[in-house]
Amino acid sequence: MKYLRMVLPLVLIVAGCSPVRQQLSSWQGASLDELVDQVGPPSSVSDDMSGNKFYHWQEDRGDVYTYIGRVNLKCERTFGVDGREIITSFDWEGTCLATPDSPWQRMSKFQDGAE
Repeated sequence: MKYLRMVLPLVLIVAGCSPVRQQLSSWQGASLDELVDQVGPPSSVSDDMSGNKFYHWQEDRGDVYTYIGRVNLKCERTFGVDGREIITSFDWEGTCLATPDSPWQRMSKFQDGAE
C-alpha cells in the first residue's frame, strides 16, 4: 500500500496534465514530412481496416533511478495521418519524456527563422 501511495501521484502526473500531450498535440495539422524531418523516420507503419495510416516511433532509454526507485523509460508515440499525409491524431504509451529541448517539441516555422 505504501508503494501505491508513492507511485500513484507519478502516474496521475504522467497521464493527466501531461506535457507529453501538449508536445504531441502541437503536431496536429502538420505534415508527416515535417515530423519526420524533425524527429527522424518512424520505427514502423500500420493501417486499420478503413485505410488510415499510423506511424509509430518506439524509444527505449532503459532503466533510470528516481526518488521512487528504478523506472524503465520506454515509450511509443503514434501519429495518425489522412490521405494527404497531414497529422490528424496522436497517442502514446509508456513513460515518455517531454523535456523542453526534446525533438518532439514542434518548432514553428517562425521560431527557427524559416518562412
